[in-house]
Amino acid sequence: MEKVIITKHQGKIILMHLDDNLTKDIDVYDSREKSILGNIYVGRVRDIAKGINGAFVEIEPGLPCYLSLNDDKIIFLNPKKNNEVCRGDLLLVQVKREATSGKAPLVSCHIDLESKYAALSSDSERLCGVSRKITDPAKIEELKNIAKPYITDDYGFVIRTEAINATKEDIENELKMLAAKYICLIDAARTRTAFTLIRKGTPKLLMDINSYKLDNGSEIVTDIKEIYDELVSYGFNFPVRMYDDEISLYRFYRVQTRLEEALDKKVWLKNGGYLYIESTQALTAIDVNTGKNSANGIEKEETFLKCNLEAVYEIARQLRLRGISGMIIVDFVNMKSEKSRERVAKELKNVLAQDPGKATFVDFTKLGLAEITRKRIKKTLFEVLREKQ
Repeated sequence: MEKVIITKHQGKIILMHLDDNLTKDIDVYDSREKSILGNIYVGRVRDIAKGINGAFVEIEPGLPCYLSLNDDKIIFLNPKKNNEVCRGDLLLVQVKREATSGKAPLVSCHIDLESKYAALSSDSERLCGVSRKITDPAKIEELKNIAKPYITDDYGFVIRTEAINATKEDIENELKMLAAKYICLIDAARTRTAFTLIRKGTPKLLMDINSYKLDNGSEIVTDIKEIYDELVSYGFNFPVRMYDDEISLYRFYRVQTRLEEALDKKVWLKNGGYLYIESTQALTAIDVNTGKNSANGIEKEETFLKCNLEAVYEIARQLRLRGISGMIIVDFVNMKSEKSRERVAKELKNVLAQDPGKATFVDFTKLGLAEITRKRIKKTLFEVLREKQ
């Protein structure tokens, strides 16, 4: 059973996503912090960076954000004779990533609006999509047919997992509501001045929970009354429970221990082997060791294969849990059989394909090291906890 634990400790809000008591995700933040993720602004172009085909757009005085000019749809709010972005232009932008490790926030003119059953997107590459968790071909086609009449040249829709049990009328009402919101915010933006906040994004806590992709058998447990009230009003398809017991939620679910384990460089595997994880600014190196698990002769190759296969699943979990991104190099236990290496590569591809952080297995290098890349979608757990000290 999947469970989300939400508690407060030393001024920090801590979210832990557990699956059969195994920690899958951890998010930590100060509830008083100002989050701009998902916010929609009237931004003003401050500089053009031709070398990287980008522009820096201020959404607040002194707060420049990076905008890729590879975007195929720029929403200009000032009169233009052409579609070339120039200094001083007013653009409608949405924050897609907050500032990380000295990098400016990332904004885009692709506007996303979310609701319970659907999400509107002005990204032309996503005209009509359905959640990957919905796998029945007939249901996928049914949901696409519901959405198609509401798609325009300006926006499309992605039907969310929660829609699988919704009525056609409920889904259509939501599609109409999202379309109306999009039109209203475009119209409102055209009459506003630079740095105007047009729409606030979904609260970070809800965004974190939605990113966990919970199913109907999940549960959220919190001991914070205001958060409990907010979650209940949001209307999840699974229970939200207010925790009230003599033993604190923090202690009952061993939150401190789980945090320490998620930062430990050494991670034990069930077969007696272990991972050693070392992160630098340039890359993350993961060393797979057989540890207490040893064998001789003909059993050696099979032992190494089993150790590496278990390591594959643990590596995928650790990347997500710790928020590791960028270049990752994995030194698996050396296997002589090409068939064994191919099996490890296949499992690695399959597991990483399920990562919401868009992790990709590139290939084995000439030295036999596995090369992985993972998109940076948030700060690492180490960075967040270090900031809170």
